[in-house]
Amino acid sequence: MFYDVNEAEKNIVFIFMKAMLFGMPGEGVRRNEFYTEKDAQESVEKEGGTIWFRSGQKNYRLTREFGAETDDCQLFCEDTGKMLDGGNETLEKLLGEISETTFDNAVLTEALSGNSPVEMAREIQNKLSILSKSGDGLLDLGRSEQMLKMWRKGYLSQKERGQKAVSREKEKLATELENLENELDGLRGQKGQVAQAQAKIYSTEGKEEAAVIEEQLQAIEKKNLGMVIAGALAIIVGIVGIVGSFQLTDEMSKLGMEVCILAAIATVIYTLTARRKLRMEFVKHKKKKAYLQSQQEKLKSSQEDIDGTYEEKLTAFTNLQSEYQEYETETSLPTSEDLETQALNLAMDTIGELSRNIYLQKGRKIRIRASRILRELTNGKFMEFYGDEGQRMELSMEEGTVGAEELEREELEILYFSIRMAASELLTDEKILPVVLDDVFYGKRKESLMAISRWMKKQPRQIILFTENEDVKSIFSGKQ
Repeated sequence: MFYDVNEAEKNIVFIFMKAMLFGMPGEGVRRNEFYTEKDAQESVEKEGGTIWFRSGQKNYRLTREFGAETDDCQLFCEDTGKMLDGGNETLEKLLGEISETTFDNAVLTEALSGNSPVEMAREIQNKLSILSKSGDGLLDLGRSEQMLKMWRKGYLSQKERGQKAVSREKEKLATELENLENELDGLRGQKGQVAQAQAKIYSTEGKEEAAVIEEQLQAIEKKNLGMVIAGALAIIVGIVGIVGSFQLTDEMSKLGMEVCILAAIATVIYTLTARRKLRMEFVKHKKKKAYLQSQQEKLKSSQEDIDGTYEEKLTAFTNLQSEYQEYETETSLPTSEDLETQALNLAMDTIGELSRNIYLQKGRKIRIRASRILRELTNGKFMEFYGDEGQRMELSMEEGTVGAEELEREELEILYFSIRMAASELLTDEKILPVVLDDVFYGKRKESLMAISRWMKKQPRQIILFTENEDVKSIFSGKQ
């Protein structure tokens, strides 16, 4: 028993025990919370010591000497009287490959934290959950599960970002497809209008109209030719009349020639007037014919332009449809993030199953053994306690069950002590190692302390007690 020691001195004792079994950590090796620079230096200055432990039904004495250039280790079996190799391999074999973290959980028991019964009950349940899942902090299944959840969240966020990017691109493509489809609809309408106009031009009525215009042009040309001939004849007759009027002396003959001349002049004037009208009509029909021809050419050119534009838009529309379909296919297939997430889900399921198996193998044993210790320390008041992870912890009594949060502080501390003592036995595979109790009995009633003292004296393990309580000191030292 160590009475009225400070925290640094407590750490020195614990470091000594740990260093005796595992050796002092070397430079660059990760040190846990007990290996502060000051405390480690103070423990080295102790230069060594002796510790006793039990393994495989045999008692062993381990002596070490530490120093700047010294690390001497002697291992002696007190049952066989043989000196064994003090190397780490022999110790690891005797300790059953117990890690330093398991040693921390199994050996050191500190005071229960919490200011109220509810907080203390929650702390007990959390500690029981940790001890039940794994006594070795190196196998922290809860932390591993949290890390997997964080990784899964990262992959899900990455997938969500990818899906949003694909959705934006799909929306953009959908808008372009809609615009192109509207343009194609417009071009198809224009093609229909051109086809209707061409059908009208090349219809029977259109052909008849063109034929009529052609016939009218030919008729005008014939009439014009007739007028030319008539005018030429009239000019000939007029010339003959003029010549005759100078040669003939007969008045009647002259009169006849003058009539011929007048008739010829009238005929020439008529033919000129008629030809002018015919020319105007010919030009009118010629323009009409040219208009029809230009309309045909214009419709043909429009059709070619519309067909070219339509084919270009249709090609663009087909390409966009293929690109959109690729995005559809991409979103339907599992992504790398999906595969990673599935793998993480499988790993989390495996961890959950492993955690349940560990609880069934170790947690149940701790609960059963702790219930027995609790029943003995409370003289049968509490027979057993229940409560898996995430469930309310309850204790059974003769008159029924009671929740842990309804207990008094002293009863909660006894429950916690029972759990830690059960874990000390079971986490070390029943290797008998020392136990360090750091002010876990502060404030308990004397009858409770007496019960705990009687139980501890029956244990085969060495118990190192730190306390500042006079009652604890007098009861456990036997000087009451």
